[in-house]
Amino acid sequence: MNKKVILIVLLFITNIYASNFDAKRLSAKDISTLKEIKEYGKEHGLSYSLMAIAIKESSIGKFLVNVDSKDYGLYQANIKTVVSRHNVKNTPWNRNRYAMRLVTDFQFATKNAIAELTYWKKIHKNDWRKVWGSYNGGWKYNSKRARKYSQDIASIIKQLKKVKV
Repeated sequence: MNKKVILIVLLFITNIYASNFDAKRLSAKDISTLKEIKEYGKEHGLSYSLMAIAIKESSIGKFLVNVDSKDYGLYQANIKTVVSRHNVKNTPWNRNRYAMRLVTDFQFATKNAIAELTYWKKIHKNDWRKVWGSYNGGWKYNSKRARKYSQDIASIIKQLKKVKV
């Protein structure tokens, strides 16, 4: 099977997982990771957003690389955005270096997700639907895809609050 077909299947599985997310089916490892995310996000008021994004984007760390979109890590940060945020030259070496950090360094990945959410939170004056839409679609936060993403994040957060992760 070629790599593109495998990637499409994995992306499809990830989207199904996120769309049909059931907080009652979280494993002990998932809960542990979510509690760690919650703690990191608390200071910024981003705990539930970060947890939901980790669920939606990587199925809580099960899918850490998307070579087609060039998104990496627990929160699937876009590598161009990360390189730009860190004010380093956009070279293959730097993209690889930062992609590896996003995949292997929980703190680094979380700090980047916090920076991204904080940026959009300021831009959209705490309108969470737009913030989540922008996390996915940038300035195209009102696109059909970004609006659906935002709805998925809101739904996941609602479930997480019910089970009190």
